[in-house]
Amino acid sequence: ATTRILYPGQGQARVIRAVMAAEREVRVLELQGGANLDSKLLKLETGWTLKFTVAPSLYARNVRLYTDYPSPGSAFKRGQLRELPWQHSTREATWDPDRCVELPVDISGAFRYEFKCSGQDAGGDAVGGSGYFVVDPDLGYSFNGITCQTHITKLLGPLSEWLSRLQVSKECGYNMIHFTPIQQLGSSRSAYSISNQLQVDSSYLRPGFVHSNVEVPCPLLPVRGGGPKTLTVDSSLLEVQRVLQSLRKDWGLLSIVDVVWNHTSFDTPWLAQHPEAGYNLINTPHLRPAYALDVALAAFSDEIVEGKWAHKGLKPDITSEEDVGAICHHLRESVLPGAKLWEYFCVDVEAVVKKFLSTVYRMNGGNHPRPEGKRLSIIQDQKYRRLGSDVDADLTLELYNIDWPGAVCFEERIEHCSDALRAELEELNRIARDTVQGQLHKAVNNIAETIRYQFLDPKGPKRCAVTKDSPLVSRYFVLVGAHQEQNLSWKEIESNQGRYVLAHNGWVMNADPLVNFAKEGSFYFQREVIIWGDSVKLRYGSRPQDSPWLWKHMSHYTQSMALLFDGFRLDNCHNTPINVAEALLDAAREVNPRLYLVAELFTPSEERDNYFINKLGINSLIREAMFAPIPYELGRLVYKYGGETVASFLPPRKGGTLKPSVAHAMFVDATHDNDPGHIQSRSVYDALPNTALVAISSCASGSCRGYDELVPHKVDVVSEARLYALWKPPGHNGEGVGMDTGIVAAKLLLNNLHKQLANDGYTQLYVDQVTDDIVAVTRHCPSSHQSVILVAYTAFRKPPPGSIPVSGHPRAHSHTGVPPLTIPGVVKEIILEAQLVDKSTDELSSSSFQQNPKWINGMGSQVLEMQSHVPIGQSSMCQLSSHSGESSVQEVVFNNFGPGSIVLFQVSLQPAVSAAVQTIRSFITGDVKASTLWDRACKAVDDLSLVDLNHVLYRCNAEERDEGKGGGVYDVPGAGSMVYCGLQGIVSMLAPVRDSNNLGHPICDNLRAGDWMAGYSVNRLLNKKATKKLAGVLDEVFRPLSQLPRFLVPCYFDAVVTILHEKVISSAISKMGSFVAEKSSLVQGLALGSVQLYGECASASLPPPTPGSRKQGSLAAGLPHFATGFMRCWGRDTFISLRGLLLLTARYQEARNTILAFAACIRHGLIPNLLSGGTNPRYNCRDAAWWWLQSIQDYCRLAPNGVTILQDDVRKIFKDADADAIDFEQGKCVPLSELVQEVVQAHVSGISFRERGAGPNLDRDMTPPGFNVTAWVDVAGTGFVGGGNVHNCGTWMDKVGESTWAENKGVPATPRDGSAVELVGLCFSAVSWLSQLHKQGVYPYSGVRVNSDHSAPTQLTFDEWSKKIKSHFEDCFWIPTDRSVASQREGEDAGYIHQTGIYKDSVGATQRYADYRLRPNFPISMVVAPELFTPDNAWTALEKAERLLLGPLGMRTLDPNDLVYNGFYFNDVDSQNCNTAKGFNYHQGPEWVWVIGYFLRAKLLFARRCGKPLDKVASSIHQVLSRHAQALRDSPWRGLPELTNKDGQECPDSCQVQAWSMACLLEVLYDLNQLT
Repeated sequence: ATTRILYPGQGQARVIRAVMAAEREVRVLELQGGANLDSKLLKLETGWTLKFTVAPSLYARNVRLYTDYPSPGSAFKRGQLRELPWQHSTREATWDPDRCVELPVDISGAFRYEFKCSGQDAGGDAVGGSGYFVVDPDLGYSFNGITCQTHITKLLGPLSEWLSRLQVSKECGYNMIHFTPIQQLGSSRSAYSISNQLQVDSSYLRPGFVHSNVEVPCPLLPVRGGGPKTLTVDSSLLEVQRVLQSLRKDWGLLSIVDVVWNHTSFDTPWLAQHPEAGYNLINTPHLRPAYALDVALAAFSDEIVEGKWAHKGLKPDITSEEDVGAICHHLRESVLPGAKLWEYFCVDVEAVVKKFLSTVYRMNGGNHPRPEGKRLSIIQDQKYRRLGSDVDADLTLELYNIDWPGAVCFEERIEHCSDALRAELEELNRIARDTVQGQLHKAVNNIAETIRYQFLDPKGPKRCAVTKDSPLVSRYFVLVGAHQEQNLSWKEIESNQGRYVLAHNGWVMNADPLVNFAKEGSFYFQREVIIWGDSVKLRYGSRPQDSPWLWKHMSHYTQSMALLFDGFRLDNCHNTPINVAEALLDAAREVNPRLYLVAELFTPSEERDNYFINKLGINSLIREAMFAPIPYELGRLVYKYGGETVASFLPPRKGGTLKPSVAHAMFVDATHDNDPGHIQSRSVYDALPNTALVAISSCASGSCRGYDELVPHKVDVVSEARLYALWKPPGHNGEGVGMDTGIVAAKLLLNNLHKQLANDGYTQLYVDQVTDDIVAVTRHCPSSHQSVILVAYTAFRKPPPGSIPVSGHPRAHSHTGVPPLTIPGVVKEIILEAQLVDKSTDELSSSSFQQNPKWINGMGSQVLEMQSHVPIGQSSMCQLSSHSGESSVQEVVFNNFGPGSIVLFQVSLQPAVSAAVQTIRSFITGDVKASTLWDRACKAVDDLSLVDLNHVLYRCNAEERDEGKGGGVYDVPGAGSMVYCGLQGIVSMLAPVRDSNNLGHPICDNLRAGDWMAGYSVNRLLNKKATKKLAGVLDEVFRPLSQLPRFLVPCYFDAVVTILHEKVISSAISKMGSFVAEKSSLVQGLALGSVQLYGECASASLPPPTPGSRKQGSLAAGLPHFATGFMRCWGRDTFISLRGLLLLTARYQEARNTILAFAACIRHGLIPNLLSGGTNPRYNCRDAAWWWLQSIQDYCRLAPNGVTILQDDVRKIFKDADADAIDFEQGKCVPLSELVQEVVQAHVSGISFRERGAGPNLDRDMTPPGFNVTAWVDVAGTGFVGGGNVHNCGTWMDKVGESTWAENKGVPATPRDGSAVELVGLCFSAVSWLSQLHKQGVYPYSGVRVNSDHSAPTQLTFDEWSKKIKSHFEDCFWIPTDRSVASQREGEDAGYIHQTGIYKDSVGATQRYADYRLRPNFPISMVVAPELFTPDNAWTALEKAERLLLGPLGMRTLDPNDLVYNGFYFNDVDSQNCNTAKGFNYHQGPEWVWVIGYFLRAKLLFARRCGKPLDKVASSIHQVLSRHAQALRDSPWRGLPELTNKDGQECPDSCQVQAWSMACLLEVLYDLNQLT
């Protein structure tokens, strides 16, 4: 659909694409906290959508986003920011990691965005970051298709002849014309020196033209809003408008014009009425010394012309370096000293002394001792009057109205004081004179350089003599008005007449472009400005109020140009005050919102370029091929500005990331004002290769009139007065430009090719420096994979005799040394082969060139030989090698290819290869209607279970090898092994490579070298029955990859794997219940831990809980260390993780199987610590049974009809505690409830046994007493569960020393015997729950049997047991904040108290001090048994833990103030330090991730119970979780680690993804979700 909108000011219908929202391209900009992107370039196109998202660091922040991009229907107001509302993808408005703002951009320009954020630790609103985005206008075609030719407007002649001269551009294939200013020029006739900004130059108008003011309607565009506007313009502009309309309507040529804002011609009439518009000696008085110098130099020049210095050897003719030296000598020795320029910076000594004496006499005393450490300094006179500077009067009195030793009277003292003051002032003046002398020394050096360039430099104008009209050096200042021909005296300078002395404009080499060299500094005084003597620098000030008339006048001028033209070239942009350019461009866009801006910008860095682009909305920067001194540099410029790399990774389907980019270039073969003439700089034969290399680039291209005609000299913008030649129709033999002129015929084909390549999507480019002089460039279309290859033989130097053929004669040298060209594909045709040849053997050159007196003409000594669109068999320059057959690669050999030659090949893929590409491309569209393969792939994925998807996506090296079918993770030479065997392993390695488009990465080398990775991916899926169907589809997709040219394989392999990975992830998420499917990406990322860690493992299957059931998948504790064998399934880890990874993800069957499988292994009233498939389990932990009971409780509450699990039959593996494993068919089958009762009863009865197989074969580090396992319940007292001994570890803090050297071998680092706090909480949770179940009639047991040595067994009900625990918990575990109260309570153990206001880690430990250590275990009890805690005490303890234990990702496992705390865990490092050797400090400081989940849940729970503001608490929790989100995203494993070292530093010995880490953080998000 299209919408036609009329430009009233242009009288032409423009077609504007109406882009539907669904069709918009989306670019995503992720906001990073503290990221200031003001110096980065973010480019968009009109009709796109900019999507703002937030980085994990801002997930928990209240981010407020602002932009000055206007709301629909409103006008743009620079800097007027409006807030953008966030769009939420979930119900979690306060915690929505996926929130976004989608901003459709339908108007062009530069727009600012800022964001502020508040939240935890933010301290209120603060600027979080900022940047700009630049939206390019819609010109009707791609910027990369621009072919622009510059015309110096004054050389077009009268308007009536413009079309005849501009027809040259049309016939040469250009689609844009750049005009230098069309305004009335000053008397210098410089193309850029305008004397009237509002009228067209009179030379263009018909004789007798009458100027009048005309009201012209301005464009009315809905996207800008507002009502109709009119602009008053001079009628002469309408004459130009008619020509421009004809260019657009009849020839399809757009037009841009130079706008000149920095200066105006020195003879501009309005300068006399508005001298404040320039830098004069009143509003810029620091220029007065520079003007005085300028006057002195002018007088010196006149005196040289008049012969007054002849006796000193100075004459008007300057022909040698000796002449320059003599001039400089006399300047230093005579001229400048006579000017007394130092007086502008010095004080009037006698005047200051006189003033001092007058004051002293008036004071009649006041003398005092001279103070130390103070000294006078000159205060510069801000009006810069001669001897007008001063010193501080008060300081003068303080320093010199002093006591004078030996003075006998007042007069004598004052005389001494005034003499001392005079001496000091003279010294200050001497210093000032020396400073001025240094500045004048620089000035003379700069004058000498100017003279050398003007008179001696071969590249300069080569002046012969100094004259009155052409002085020694250009004047820096001009007098306007009635006194134009006079110089002011120094007194007149200081009078009001100084306002008519105006500074000329110019530029300063290597200066900061943001520094106004007229407003500040000594640039004029030191003669550093390379002056434009026909112009006056304009002074705008910082705002319109500073120069109202000038701002209004220049705004009117700018808008009138915007009304006529499609765009501007910003002349001398780097020297334009940025605030001025902003305001004038804003005014221009009010008239023409789709203004195209190209700028001439010379800055020292890309960042400074971007500063201008971002402020002004510049679309293209002029880049010049002629700046390249050698062919290699020219090739580099083509590569830098010419497009993205061939075979770049394909953009994402759902909108790519908005990345900083390099400024778009208008790459020109030669410019009209900076190039001294391409033929003079290089050779005439390089004209064709140079322009061809520009044309093949994927950017805007440009040239200047005269280049194609082979004009051998610079067409000077000042002095040239001849006109451009007219277009000569075919068959016309008269004067003019025709197809037989210069390289016009080749340029037509090159320009059309440039436009076609842009239109057809040839966006990629590859540059090959074949030899020192030959550059090959491939322009490639990433969709069709057709290519155009240019081979250009440059001629930066004049080729040797015989190397250039003569028309009608063979080339003397065959150039057989040109290397052959290998082409991946089939050469369809030669698009163009061309060269310049000499017309005759007379060796005609530019030295014999004759200028036409009326027209600007080119060289006639060369002729273009070319042929186009011919088969390669008809080429005169090259041919296919004899062994180039039907293969996908052909070789081209060159046999008549010399300097100045070019050849362009059209290359296509073989038909079979094209079909292979189409197969892959249809697959990666993700459209089931477009690809049956994709449809089949989706169905194959959706048919898979989550266990199957574990195989497709993940499986670490050990898991894959455990299958016994060989394999393992894929190893990429030079990059290392992937983390997973499945798709995630490939994606994790490829994603950063794709994001940076790093085609040189080893994984790309591997993909180009062979199809091993594709084959590996298919074959491993074939090994599993369930995934064979998917393997078949994937094989059909990958098979075409082998047919592609190898350079294309990485981008297509990545695209296939990426879309398939997205589908598999999506399918997995959809199978994990509504909590996962409908929540944030962080919830989904953590939930995928369920798929990562739960899978089939031959060496670690769960034992079948009932006869006839098959072995099942199992949950790995962590990857890669706990992946297979007996180390995979830990009872404790499994049941800590079960709620998060299996229940919250709706994997109820897997959860049920896991509970029942472990139940089958119950022995001694315990479940295994290490399951080992149920065949050789180990029962050396006291906490796993209680975590198992907690998991059954969670299952009953969360799973549908979960309580029925208690009636499930379980066939026990072990008949009794001492039995070996028995055959399932013989085993006894009992309901799960009976096994639950067995566990709690065993603990009450007391558990005491020695591990089976105790000894080094079971545990090589354990000491003999450590194999003794005990567990009990203090039935008579507290009801607490307890157990263990000092020789073993029965809880999760289970590190046993391994170092003989440090003598900690066999020593438990953390025995935690007695009653560990989390076990007491888990026990309370279990018995309370069992009590409720019994009351509900679901559980058959009311309590446990208590045996006694002295009486019959008694019954202890669950209700009684829970009350017993609750009644003792606070008294036993709480350490009051008041140390005296705490000491009184603890009695003889008071000395062990280290922290108050905490809960003990245990009660009754053998090592009494261990009870009092601050560890992160008590929050576990807070979550599972909150009833045990006094809320205020709980909150106090949580605050203390947050302050002392909370790390970035985990919780410190020990108080940092503890003597044995060490936050760095290195398991392989042995030493004599018993506290750390061989990782002894595993749980003595390093920060474990899983416990932070319980801490955060406890904080949320008790915030409610204590009446704390939940929104603030939730915000603080979100802030912590944001760090996990970042870690999850950054991890190639896509998981959270087991632990980190101190302050979140990576721990190399940690598992990279740990089950309980993922699970416990997911539980936090679930609890937060319950708030809503």
